[in-house]
Amino acid sequence: MLSATLSFMSVHMIKLVVGSDSLEDFALWQQQGAERVIFDGINGEQEANIVRTRYKPKRADEILSSGGSIYRIIKGSICCRQQIIGFDTYESADKGTQCLILTDTKIIQTQSSAHRPFQGWRYFDNAKAPHDRGEYIAGKIQNEVPPPEIEEALKGAGLL
Repeated sequence: MLSATLSFMSVHMIKLVVGSDSLEDFALWQQQGAERVIFDGINGEQEANIVRTRYKPKRADEILSSGGSIYRIIKGSICCRQQIIGFDTYESADKGTQCLILTDTKIIQTQSSAHRPFQGWRYFDNAKAPHDRGEYIAGKIQNEVPPPEIEEALKGAGLL
């Protein structure tokens, strides 16, 4: 059964995942903790995954106060989201100042939705946000979900 996405008042972001061929690849990469930090957030210390970008969103406070998420595009389809729990900055010797988007480690799989590639990140309209399917756990057999390309074809035929 599909659950509704976050409230209609939330401010979200959307960004491409580079280097992963599937949601499973992305989830395994995040599970291995390559881009994970301990974050001192509102609820005390917690683990957070890092999404690196150049500029901090001007609406960062709105994103945090509204419980916003970052939706992720893999191979031309929006396939998951993670709640944004904070922002930080990082000084890199080769890339200068970067914004770190700190996300919850839990990955929420969404209905697959085609999306063209773009550079950087964008704010993401609630009206376009796909519905949640539930938590995605790498290596675990998920509910019967067709691959994104089949799901798109079924949607196009009016069957989903």
